Amino acid sequence: MNLVLYFFYAILVIATFRLGTWIFLSLSYNLKGKVGPVNSFPLISLIVPAFNEEITIKKSIQSLIELDYPNYEIIVIDDGSTDGTLSIAKEFQKSKKVKVIHQTNSGKPKALNNGIKNSTGEIIVTVDADTNLKKDALKKISARFVNNNQIGAVAGNVKVIPENSLMNIIQGTEYTVGINLVRKAQSMLGCVMIVPGPIAALKREAVEKVGLFSNDTFAEDFDITMKILEQGYKVQYEDTAISYTDAPKNLEDFMKQRRRWYRGMLQVLDKHRNLYFSIKHGLFGMFGVPNLWFDTISPVFNTALILLSLVTVFFGDTAISLLGITIYFVIQFALGVFAVSLDPKPKLRDFLGIPFLLLYNVFLDGVRLMSFTEETINVFMSWEKPKR
Repeated sequence: MNLVLYFFYAILVIATFRLGTWIFLSLSYNLKGKVGPVNSFPLISLIVPAFNEEITIKKSIQSLIELDYPNYEIIVIDDGSTDGTLSIAKEFQKSKKVKVIHQTNSGKPKALNNGIKNSTGEIIVTVDADTNLKKDALKKISARFVNNNQIGAVAGNVKVIPENSLMNIIQGTEYTVGINLVRKAQSMLGCVMIVPGPIAALKREAVEKVGLFSNDTFAEDFDITMKILEQGYKVQYEDTAISYTDAPKNLEDFMKQRRRWYRGMLQVLDKHRNLYFSIKHGLFGMFGVPNLWFDTISPVFNTALILLSLVTVFFGDTAISLLGITIYFVIQFALGVFAVSLDPKPKLRDFLGIPFLLLYNVFLDGVRLMSFTEETINVFMSWEKPKR
């Protein structure tokens, strides 16, 4: 029983400190972390890498053409598609804003780099080919760069394209909870750790300084963010720059996506291990990177806590067991309500998804543990497209 109690209290203290910090900083973001409109509109290059995206590419490009921003270009890079992606994209070349480039299949990082080399914008915004941007997204993003010359990248607000399925609702709630709590807090420190592929805004100067995108991990967006932060730039989050992305529709595709994400995170953290507790890199090295490592290993603690709490039932300590499990789920539920409430426009469906997140997060911990094991023993994995 003592072992369970000591372990429980240790995890509770760590979790309370972390959550308290996130809550304070995310509230600070909503109170004073916003940026007002500006009258300067630097040229933005939208880079859209695409491989076999004939189902989604038309809607994606159309949404980009209709953006409310006076100074931007759209560069679509077809990465050797074998379906109708290239021909569909070429239909939009009648617009002066759109340029379509075809390359032999070389992977997403090389497609992004090809697009960057053929662009001229001061700001580069990567957009996935299954993603649609809200009309004012570029104005919201550019304001961050105009207001602060130290900004090297800005992460947009990624939301799931809503569909009438429980799996879609849960993923949508997960995105809202995770983004509104963690990224807002990180933004106040100037060290948002990941600018996500569906809407990643990068200063050209910073991207060229770090040598563009690398293809040695499964998380090229995370990797380039780390490289930009390492060079001393600030990375912020803009919650009103919204993108809507397609989410996996079945368990098989979901598992592939999350295993790729988690293994990619481990690869990037290992690649940049020189940054752990680096005083030279300020809050990024002393707080941002260590916190990510704690997130990586937290599934071990979470799973151990739940298992130990359940084991105590068999030794007659039912009260301790129920206390541990109850506190764990109550904190998760309260955190979900708080995080959704921080959204610029909270949706009812996100609140409805919160109860399901309680067990969903336990399931995700299992996926993370699986991914950690696979990466540790170097199980082969390739990038696979989800079924549309």
